Amino acid sequence: MDKFFYLLSEGYRSLWRAKLSTFSSITTIGVTLSFVGFGAMATSNLARLANESRSDYTMEVFFTQLTTDSEAQKIMNEIISMDRVREGILITKQEAAEIFQKEFGENIYDLLDDNPLPTSCVIKLEESGLEPTEMEPVAKAIEAMDRVEKVSYPAEAITLIENYFQGMLSVVALISMAILMGTTVLVSNTIRLTIFSRKDLIRILKLVGATDRFVKIPFIVEGIIVGISGGVLASILTYLFIRTANSFLMLFTPYQLIWDWRVIILLVLVVALFSILGSRKAVNKLLT
Repeated sequence: MDKFFYLLSEGYRSLWRAKLSTFSSITTIGVTLSFVGFGAMATSNLARLANESRSDYTMEVFFTQLTTDSEAQKIMNEIISMDRVREGILITKQEAAEIFQKEFGENIYDLLDDNPLPTSCVIKLEESGLEPTEMEPVAKAIEAMDRVEKVSYPAEAITLIENYFQGMLSVVALISMAILMGTTVLVSNTIRLTIFSRKDLIRILKLVGATDRFVKIPFIVEGIIVGISGGVLASILTYLFIRTANSFLMLFTPYQLIWDWRVIILLVLVVALFSILGSRKAVNKLLT
């Protein structure tokens, strides 16, 4: 245990001795990773917004002209009992005429002798929302029912929104991976500089019988400290960005970005992992 704490303290002292390069590395990692944090937070909030939008997806079912309101109610109850359907709202012919007058300012009975508007119902899907590909089978099952004339839902608009969302996820993922790889290289180079600056001490330690593990661990500890410190700095910058963005959004919309601690914890853990990889790469290359 004493040896373990000694190795930890050696890693910390080494960083303190090279304060300028350590500060430079942590700052560079922190600022760079803050873009990953921004992207991760934006993606998290976009996913929340997409799920909320999916829960608002509706289908409008139009019944044949000869369908009575009571028959339509019965069919709607059958639809509500289907999987993935949450609730339904019946719109009678009379209610459809009232909606027409409200929307267009004209009484349909003044324009025509009879009301040609069909009885319909608005179907709300389950609260967790459905993907466009999941909506199509539901629509087809409803269309196959007796006395159903047509099922309408904005398939193209929904698909377009989903494609944009998936495209943004892919872009954020690629940029994040590139930045994390850059973090690995930066940590690796920082450790290399430290090793070169202490090569005489390393040679002496090996001459007196120090094991490779005893020599390598302090440098790996340095890499982890640099990486995690950069991750913490990135978290702080991300938090400040979220607060600033929310202050700006308040002027235009009630929508606010949500600070998700799980994303930040995951970011710091991933950075720690990449820091270990970067420091091990440098140590194994220069001390073997």
